[in-house]
Amino acid sequence: MNSKEVVLITGGAKRLGRAMALSLAASGYRVVIHCNESVEQAEKLVQELALQGFDSAYVQGDLSDSGALASLFSQAVQAFGQVDHLINNASLFPARTMDETDLALFEQVMAVHSTAPFFLSRELYLHLKVRAVKGSVINMLDAKLTSPTASRPAYYCAKGALAYQTKALAAALGPTLRVNAVSPGLVLSNGDDAYFTKMQNQLPLKTTGKTDDICQAVSYLLGSSFVTGTELCVDGGQRLL
Repeated sequence: MNSKEVVLITGGAKRLGRAMALSLAASGYRVVIHCNESVEQAEKLVQELALQGFDSAYVQGDLSDSGALASLFSQAVQAFGQVDHLINNASLFPARTMDETDLALFEQVMAVHSTAPFFLSRELYLHLKVRAVKGSVINMLDAKLTSPTASRPAYYCAKGALAYQTKALAAALGPTLRVNAVSPGLVLSNGDDAYFTKMQNQLPLKTTGKTDDICQAVSYLLGSSFVTGTELCVDGGQRLL
């Protein structure tokens, strides 16, 4: 891994995005942290990384504003003069049933999970072609895609689109870009701790995961020059249930 390589992480200021930023910075990457509303958290993360001697920056933007994606990517490039890898991590997780899902919500969820990753990947592809170098994209999926619940149809439709986008862009953007995905399982609770406890006893490994499990998978895919179009499930065997 070239220690000068730059990784752009969407939704990088909190939760899993923050964990990946800390891990990748410690591994020698320079990180650009994208945020939308979490500007304060992004600023604090950049400060925290600086105290550890790591180079990072943050960019702010609404991924549901498709017309602003090129500008957002350009801002990320300006931070260090280049971007080499993109992690499409930003997510909306509205608990809205089909009865509660209107067109505006559906389009917003699709924009963040599918449209933004597509066009940010395109921006990275064009940027790398000009530089005559190679890079990669990692799309963050969800282990629950194989058994979606009725409470979030828009979310699962959007994540499903991103899952297929991983394969389609792996075919379309090679050899300049490798495009892969990571499907996290039960790693970070959304507040339903009782569900985590119940599932912990049902998983084949009899334990829930840690953010470091996801960071290890991401690190592997960033550095694996002969892997593209694949989905790495980090779910403790949840898909076997």
